[in-house]
Parts: sequence; C-alpha cells; structure tokens
Amino acid sequence: MPQNENRGLQALTTVLPPGSVDVTEQADGHLVASLPDGSRRRLVIGWAGYGFPRDVQRVLADPTVVTARECDDLVVVAAHSLSSGARQLLRAEGISWVGSDGSAELRLGTVWVDRDGSASHRAVERPIAWSPARAEVAEALLSVVAGRDRGSPGADAVPDVETIARLAERSLGTAANTLALLDAEGWTTRGRQARSRVLANGPAMLDSWAAWNTTQRRRFDGFHSVRRDPADIVDELLQAFGNDLVLTGAAASETIRPTLTGGWVVTAYVAGRSGWTGIDTTTGGRFVPSAVPRIRLAPAPAVVENTSTVVRGLRVASPARVYADLVSGSDREREAAELFRDATLGTVS
Repeated sequence: MPQNENRGLQALTTVLPPGSVDVTEQADGHLVASLPDGSRRRLVIGWAGYGFPRDVQRVLADPTVVTARECDDLVVVAAHSLSSGARQLLRAEGISWVGSDGSAELRLGTVWVDRDGSASHRAVERPIAWSPARAEVAEALLSVVAGRDRGSPGADAVPDVETIARLAERSLGTAANTLALLDAEGWTTRGRQARSRVLANGPAMLDSWAAWNTTQRRRFDGFHSVRRDPADIVDELLQAFGNDLVLTGAAASETIRPTLTGGWVVTAYVAGRSGWTGIDTTTGGRFVPSAVPRIRLAPAPAVVENTSTVVRGLRVASPARVYADLVSGSDREREAAELFRDATLGTVS
C-alpha cells in the first residue's frame, strides 16, 4: 500500500466507531470496506497533504478518484488537517473526509461520523528543516517535474539521484539524504521500479520550499534605470550581460505567460559571476544602486544556471524558481504568482 494511502487509512480507522467498518486490502491492492448492513464496497482514499482547497481539488481530479465516484465506490479524502475552505468544497461535492488531527465528516453507508479535531488527537509533526543545500536539491527536482503536463505518462516520475545532484551541483550523499526527507514528508514516494520515485504531493512540496525561500535574506541588488518599459530594460540588460542574463520573477513570467499590465520591476540572475562583490562594480558603474529599483539583479546559483531554459529567445529560470521569486516579490508579483502557477506548473500546481 502506498505510504500516503496508508496514512489516510490510519486516520480513518482512528475515528471510526469500533466494529462499525472493517477495511481489508485485496490481493490487487484495492481496499474493500465491509459495512454493518453486510454489504461490501470498494474504498478509495485520496491523500490531500496539508488539506488546502488546492490539495483537495488535485485529489478530486485524480483519475482513480474520478472513476471511483462514477462507480459509486466509497471515497474518503484524507489530510493532515482540512482547512475550512477544503471542508466546504468536500461538503459541496458530497465527499467524506478525515484528518490526522482527529477531525472527520464521514458518510459510509449507514455509518456517519462528525468529529472536530482536538489537541488530544492532533498528530505532532515536525516540518522539514530546510537548508540551502536541501533547498537546492528540491529546486533541481522541481525544475524537472514542474513543467510536465499532469496527465502525460510518467509526469510524476522523480529524476534519479545522479541527475538531481548534477543539476544542483551537490554531492550524491546530499541529494540522497534530501530525497529521503522528501519521502518522510510524504511529498515523494517509492515508484514501481527499483530505485525509482514518484511525486506523492508535489503541490505541498512546492508550497513549503517557496515559503522557505521567502524567509531568506534578499539576495538581489536594486538598481535604477532611466527606462520605464520593462522590455527596454531587458534589452539594456542583454547588452550588458548577453547570454549570462537569466530572467526570473515578473520578467520571466511575462515572457512565458503574460498576465500583468503596466510596468514591473525586472528581476534577473547573472550566470558565471559567483565571485562578484556587486553588479555595479562588474559593469563599470553602468548600473546605479537604488532603494526603489526598476532592476533587481543577483549572481545565479548553480542550480538556477543549470535549470534555465530559452523562451522566445530569452534565457529564463525554471518555472519553480520563477514562481518562488514571484512569491517573494511585491503584492502585484504575488498575485501573478498564483496565475503563473495554475497555468504553468502542471504537476505541482
């Protein structure tokens, strides 16, 4: 049984009245629930991670859950804890749910359970302790999987350790240890083949990783430009840095999927300059520092440089990095972040 399905089953059996529903696993791996009236029905448990509406929508769109609902099987959405918005969504859909915190709203045949979570029932969970090395390994993983079409074959396949270590420019040991932590969080899990992994909850991993990025000290230097049009500013930066320029934030999202109107701060990384003391010194004073900048520039970390792509003739950071930098930006950039995520980050949106 997959790890997340097992988590959901444990949460379900904890809140069910003793002797009310007997759940067994069949030889084909499917779950069957034996109900008090003597009937037996297939049970499908979908894991919704941290229980936000986005997590629930992902579960409801899963082909296994869609088929189960069409066949009138029992469906239960499980999560660490369900938010009020997620609970309302599930009620509107007529779907049972349960949380690891002891909360539940179940309609399983004649067995009905309505229960609020409490401190005595809540599972104690330690969030992952991010570090720069772990974050770079996660970014390498996300950069590969985020752009895939969710419905395509192998969309949830996690790259092998060697590929992730190479993209992040971290040791194999660091990459392997980080992947083990992602497994423990329930964000990735073992695949069907030996030494393989698949995404189990990509959206939750992206949320946690991006949130950690927002807490880090701002690494961008701000500069003034006499130009107001972001396209003109990008041209100015291309003249200065050429192919070393890697767009991110709004500059990248507007290149990939335009949504903003008016102007925005042009944010970019510059590859191959990890030893600089400041961009203004490397360009002969061409860019003047500013507290209210129109340009934000920073040296490109290895993982950003290694996972960048070319879109419409411009080098841009990976979709995951673009999203994280949007979330760390202004109010307008944070609004653009969610539109960009929904439109671009297929398997982790």
